[in-house]
Amino acid sequence: MIPSSYKPKKKFMELAIAEAKRAGDRGDYPIGAVVTRLTGKREVVIASAGNRVKTSGSSIKHVELETLKYVSSGYGRYLPDFVLYSTHEPCAMCAGACVWSRIGAVVYGVSQEDIDAYGRKRGTEDYKWRSCLIPCRFVFEKGNHPIPVTGGFLRKECQRLFSYRSA
Repeated sequence: MIPSSYKPKKKFMELAIAEAKRAGDRGDYPIGAVVTRLTGKREVVIASAGNRVKTSGSSIKHVELETLKYVSSGYGRYLPDFVLYSTHEPCAMCAGACVWSRIGAVVYGVSQEDIDAYGRKRGTEDYKWRSCLIPCRFVFEKGNHPIPVTGGFLRKECQRLFSYRSA
């Protein structure tokens, strides 16, 4: 279990941001995720990836879901000692996967509301930035699995990803 005193680490969200930029460089939505494992006072990266929704042609290849599937395949179906870092708040589908995997904690940058506001103002046919305005906390609560959540972590840095285009 992740202790209630857990404090998110900037370096892990920065890695998620770097993964998001790599996803953007290959033509996908610039969204990134990292899964870490906490053992005692030590926290290590187990998986990191960028989004593949556009490049895979599958609308359900969200990076949070894919990293959770990958980690579960090696560490088992329940992940109480793991933390999911994502540049974006997990949508209802990905939040459900967090419940089913019993993830230990979730840390995200921009909220579903941030995504929705940006998409309505600046979404294009290529980058729609759709959102699902169901907070992950609501899904966790209704999923009857308390998951500590830290939202808005490095929010400004994650908001910059909305307009990220490869150099």
